[in-house]
Amino acid sequence: MVFSILRRAPRLLAPVARIYGRRLDQCGATAKGVFWRGEEWQELRFERLACIFEPSDAAKGGITINDFGCGYGAFFDFLADQPVMSDSSYYGYDIVQEMIAACRDRITDPRAKFIRKMWATKTADYSFACGTYNMNGNANEDDWRGYVEDSLKQLWSKTNKAMAFNMLRCDSDDQYPGLYYIDPEDMRQFLLSNFSENVEVFDETPLPDVTFFVRKS
Repeated sequence: MVFSILRRAPRLLAPVARIYGRRLDQCGATAKGVFWRGEEWQELRFERLACIFEPSDAAKGGITINDFGCGYGAFFDFLADQPVMSDSSYYGYDIVQEMIAACRDRITDPRAKFIRKMWATKTADYSFACGTYNMNGNANEDDWRGYVEDSLKQLWSKTNKAMAFNMLRCDSDDQYPGLYYIDPEDMRQFLLSNFSENVEVFDETPLPDVTFFVRKS
């Protein structure tokens, strides 16, 4: 099931793919190459997202992971040497051909597979989306919100245990054209109504992000 994402995604994501392709060409496979301020803030986001792993999984691995909007594969780099990746499999998805090529050039670890796709195709224990929905290329806000909601529903349908993602807060001090900002409470209510009663929300100040954890039980 891919919901109406099939109808919305190609038109909405084409400008975003071009923006990221140009950025990668300018900045290379770095945090700035995916519009993060720098590696330190990128790692802070990864550290928060990784907190969703159940303690036994974090200690022993043997799990599967979806990374939706994987960019150049930085989240896999972050996880690669941790116990959670012992005997685990990681699937990275991105819409940008240049990003997928960069992943495949950089990362030859057999635990990682990189797929150019607009939605997740593998069912995994944990699913992540780090900054995936921030860049909307000046799309109509209602259209983009509809895409985000359908995309999250589709990712949830491919998730066995838990999903973690972050988005930009509408009350952040600095806001820029072409980026998408959400009301954290509105998103929390959407998740409670459509996904699970087990929702956690984390304000990441001084980062402009809010992080959501959604668990199946």
